[in-house]
Amino acid sequence: MLDIAPLIALASGIGAALASHSVYRRRHVNAWPTTSAHVDHTEVEVVDDHHRPADRDDHPQRFLARVHYRFEVEGNAYRSDNGRFDDVPSFATRDAAEAFLARTPPGSPLTIRYSPTQPTLTQCGDRRIPVARLGLSAFLALMCALAAWLSLR
Repeated sequence: MLDIAPLIALASGIGAALASHSVYRRRHVNAWPTTSAHVDHTEVEVVDDHHRPADRDDHPQRFLARVHYRFEVEGNAYRSDNGRFDDVPSFATRDAAEAFLARTPPGSPLTIRYSPTQPTLTQCGDRRIPVARLGLSAFLALMCALAAWLSLR
């Protein structure tokens, strides 16, 4: 009989490493310098959400709330949006996306973090601790250890 525990250990180990790298990357983003930005314009993007084969017939839609803004770093003007580092917030209804965008009308100020080496790479809002990614990393690491232990028994 094929022992799949080593494959599970390998897959969960790779997953734990990737999730941990994402957490580590977020740590660096939290250390990026901040600056003030101004909202240029906002838009709701409509995208098809058909990840599962059963959904392809219905073509359910997701609504992305995109915020475009402008800012200056060391006298240079830049433009960016809320999808450069984090994913654009996604909503099941247009009303929910528009309510999200109503909190940042054109002209309103934002505090953003920007990459010192590539200022167009930005993150909006406060520092974030990726709690879900930390949990995923821990779970996958535990599964990797358990599967490795089972394969060595």
